[in-house]
Amino acid sequence: MIDRVWNLVVKELIQLRRDWLLSAFLLILPMSQMFLLAGSAGGSLEELAMVALDLDRSTQSRHLVSVLDATGELALSRYVDRIEEIDALLDDGDAALAVVIPRDFGERLSDPQRVAHVQVIADGANSLVGLTAKSAADGAILEAARQMLPGGDGPPQGLLELRTTVLFNPTLDHQHYALPAQIGFIVYQISLAVASIAFTRERELGTLEQLLVTPIRRAELVMGKAAPSLFIGLTNFLILLAIVVLGFRVPLRGSFLFLFGLTVAFVLAEIGWGIMISSVSRTQQQALLFVFMLALLDMTLSGYLVSPSNMPRFLQALSLFSPLRHYLALIRSVMLKGAALPALWPHVAALVALAGASLSLGALTIARRLD
Repeated sequence: MIDRVWNLVVKELIQLRRDWLLSAFLLILPMSQMFLLAGSAGGSLEELAMVALDLDRSTQSRHLVSVLDATGELALSRYVDRIEEIDALLDDGDAALAVVIPRDFGERLSDPQRVAHVQVIADGANSLVGLTAKSAADGAILEAARQMLPGGDGPPQGLLELRTTVLFNPTLDHQHYALPAQIGFIVYQISLAVASIAFTRERELGTLEQLLVTPIRRAELVMGKAAPSLFIGLTNFLILLAIVVLGFRVPLRGSFLFLFGLTVAFVLAEIGWGIMISSVSRTQQQALLFVFMLALLDMTLSGYLVSPSNMPRFLQALSLFSPLRHYLALIRSVMLKGAALPALWPHVAALVALAGASLSLGALTIARRLD
């Protein structure tokens, strides 16, 4: 019995060795995925961008800003002159937190009979970032006030009042941040999987040659194979969006038509990748393995698990070539912030360019394989 089992084991190992693509997948992917996840998730939330509106311009206000900047979680990116600049920076995602110091801050802080006010405005679109920035600012401001009191160790309660505002997600509900990303990732998986088996299925069934001898052009063949993936991807998007908005009460503050147009570009980008996978895969099993490998890579780089700004620089640069990264930034901004094209055009331009590039490469690759 042992000999028969051993012979079967040897046969399976020989077959596995002959399929070099599967062997490489089983050996290389786990190691590369571990390195990527460790590199992207190894850091903590540090040096979140902070802006300051210092209307007092006193010694006390400058000391307050320096204490905030000295925290590990916050880093002063710039001073602003008007509250409208703060709104624009928070809307565009260029700042995680803003601190507003009124004109009489130093005077009130020095007078034990008066109460000084400081306003903290946090971006709650990313609940984890918003909570981290808000907590760091609250602690730093109270510590700075304690240092500036006579004697340096008196309690600041009653002398300093913090007025905290959380924009876009006042309750810091993590679902508001996670569910839009979940929409993008599910649409990504479905669109990529359907497109990746478009030609491998025909090759396995032996009907690809029949298609090639029909009076149809290569471009028409690619378009016909891509259309079902586009339809299925957009249908899933509409269903998931309705579930998230109506069922889980995640707001859709931006334009639905704008978001739908962005989704079309995103699905087309993934269809291009799927066609490339379909062109190099001999079987549907290989195609789905490629999809799984690419999904793990994109999940790591896209910001689905960890914000790209918290990754090492080389991973940040690599993530710029992931359509999923740009789409997640877009869907979160449109749904939670109500952002439009003027604020999002860099991500929109990158997504459209990646869609055009992947479709062109996919069509060129499959045309060469068919010829």
